[in-house]
Amino acid sequence: MTSGSTTADAAVAAEPGPPPLSRNREYNVLWTANMVSQLGAQGTLIAYPLLVLGLGGSAFEASLAEFAIAGSRALAALPSGALADRVSRKTLMLVSEFGRAAALGVLALLVAIGHAPLAAIVVVAVVEGVCTSLFGTADQALLPSVVPSSQLADAVTRNTARYYLATIVGPGIGGFLYGVQRLLPFVAQAVTSAIAFVTLLFLRLPAPPPAPASSPEGEGEGEGADRPEGTLQAMASGLRWLRGNPAVRATVLFGTAFNLVFSGLLIAVVVMAQQDGRSGAEIGAIGALVGAGGVSGALAAGRLRRSLSPFTALMVLTWATAVLVPLLAVVPTGWPSGLVLGAAAFLAPTATALVAGHQMMVTPDEMRGRLAGLIGVSMGAGAALGPLLCGLLLETVHAVPTVLSCAAAFLLIALGVTVTPAVRAFPALPDNREHPSGS
Repeated sequence: MTSGSTTADAAVAAEPGPPPLSRNREYNVLWTANMVSQLGAQGTLIAYPLLVLGLGGSAFEASLAEFAIAGSRALAALPSGALADRVSRKTLMLVSEFGRAAALGVLALLVAIGHAPLAAIVVVAVVEGVCTSLFGTADQALLPSVVPSSQLADAVTRNTARYYLATIVGPGIGGFLYGVQRLLPFVAQAVTSAIAFVTLLFLRLPAPPPAPASSPEGEGEGEGADRPEGTLQAMASGLRWLRGNPAVRATVLFGTAFNLVFSGLLIAVVVMAQQDGRSGAEIGAIGALVGAGGVSGALAAGRLRRSLSPFTALMVLTWATAVLVPLLAVVPTGWPSGLVLGAAAFLAPTATALVAGHQMMVTPDEMRGRLAGLIGVSMGAGAALGPLLCGLLLETVHAVPTVLSCAAAFLLIALGVTVTPAVRAFPALPDNREHPSGS
């Protein structure tokens, strides 16, 4: 019996692990397509308000384009998630990139001929927001299909680094191209979307799992059980699934609250710097330093996540942020405040990798699109409401009370994370030390 056990153990030890992410062809195709698309999107993010202002629009009109992207993305997230669970996710990504390339190409043409009314700009912004939502939910739902569970946290970390890298490089490229010619940022986004489209054509996906005999929750037996689930039904079943999973539900709620306060605080810091007369370069450095903090955190996350439990990582992120944010009330505006926010952003990728990796592992494949859509709705709502609330605070109670209000909100989030049983019991991901992903 001992000999048999030894032989079995030796066979398991000799079994090769999954290839590192650097040699995972499908993951790298997916990563590259998303990276190219995000670079173009970050460039147009700054180009939309510049275009409206350059055509004689007001500051409020300039903000409409930004709101159109964020609002349409948030509103489309839930149906996008339901759709990603009902149709080919690769096809959904291809359609979204084609639609984005076509819409941005039309806008570039309108700018070129000197006829780009505000309504057309807003419509294109809405199309871009919807396409971004479709692409993002399908991309997130596909990840566990191309990455082994032992490498999910590494893959999420790399994806987080991809986002922060795009936030550093994209706006600078967009601003430079706009300075050369107004239409160039939109041409660039159309081209990058076309490149992403072509890249995705080379994506090879494993065969989908067999369809379940009943609905995801085991309901619907008897008459009408074989009836295909409609989009509204799919959205409702996704909400029921989330409600029945306390750990996932708690982390989504705390992530939404954190995103709401942080996005509002970022806008508040930019406004404070502008009111203090800081130069455009200093104000731009704030966003660059936040992005640099995120990229640095992503590079360190591979090591940190192996020494921290998910609960510890969330505790470190929320409590450290609650301690760092009050410094914004005393440090000079401009790049010093960017350093403070960058330090907070450094901690985010580790917590994101641990939490998102677990969420993907425990979510059935037929529910992953819906979960991605629910997260997109909540995060999008936070990103839209946070700046609005902080803007109102700045106009009523001014800078220091606004910063301290945000600090108080982060303190409440940290306390909530600390005392919530579902977060305290959040399970760790499988360790991948023996077969590192190369991240």
